[in-house]
Amino acid sequence: MSPSFAPPRVCPACDTPPRRTLRLSNGAWLQQCPRCLLGWWDWPAFDPVAFYDQTYFQSADAPKGYDDYAALEAGLRRTARGRLRRIAKHWQGGSSGPRRLLDIGCGTGEFLDEARRQGWEVCGVEVSVYAVEQAHRRGLDVTHGSIEDFPLATEAYDCVTLWDAIEHVRDPLGVLRAAGQALRPGGILALSTGDVTSLCARLTGPRWHLFNLPEHLYFFSPAALGRLLARAGCRMTQTTHEVNWLPVAYLLERLRKSSRGLGWALGQVCRGPVLRAISGSVVPATLGDVIGVYAVRRL
Repeated sequence: MSPSFAPPRVCPACDTPPRRTLRLSNGAWLQQCPRCLLGWWDWPAFDPVAFYDQTYFQSADAPKGYDDYAALEAGLRRTARGRLRRIAKHWQGGSSGPRRLLDIGCGTGEFLDEARRQGWEVCGVEVSVYAVEQAHRRGLDVTHGSIEDFPLATEAYDCVTLWDAIEHVRDPLGVLRAAGQALRPGGILALSTGDVTSLCARLTGPRWHLFNLPEHLYFFSPAALGRLLARAGCRMTQTTHEVNWLPVAYLLERLRKSSRGLGWALGQVCRGPVLRAISGSVVPATLGDVIGVYAVRRL
């Protein structure tokens, strides 16, 4: 592993040595900055391309990822439309020429497809070969690669997004700097991630559902994100508590996997007529522990 992709020894947001605060589920310690509360753990060397394979998106038996990511599409699209409305409120660009949007960690392309429908000229970067193939089937311009190694053109985009992606990357400051430089002056950088300072995270401690190991490497606070974005040449203009639209079946699946005592009973519900009757429904879901951040590149 490149030294820059190894776990940091000081906080990437404010250069402060961390403290051990929690013992996580895999036995590793949460390293946390005492100033901005950015957290991370000493993850081992791993290959993201191999990790985010088809079983990450389509396997009920694999311990990682999703039973059926494709089943989330209706909810992902509704969530995307809300995010696009917020981006439109912050965009300071002119009216001439196409608006260009880059989605980093774009997955199978639902957000990109919704942005394209709203008139954006879109492209994406994604580390999963399987997800790139699915995005190509939608006719989307998505490049396969790790964003830490991917060269972004300077001042090429009006908007760069990282939805539920920044916690997966090994060099968040480097990625945000590259994203900031890829924006035209006044462009929008938008992202979402878990809030390690949220009430939900504090109440559940090491059992917080977004201490999702090994794929989540960093755990952010609003203060840490503000500092990182400032270092990336951007000014934070809004934070929101994200509401994701999700199928009822997916919520039951996640509850079943995370609950020990209710696991068997929920498993029967998930297989029964109740689920079949409501499986097509999508509902707003939030524990108040996911934040959306919208920032503008400084002019």
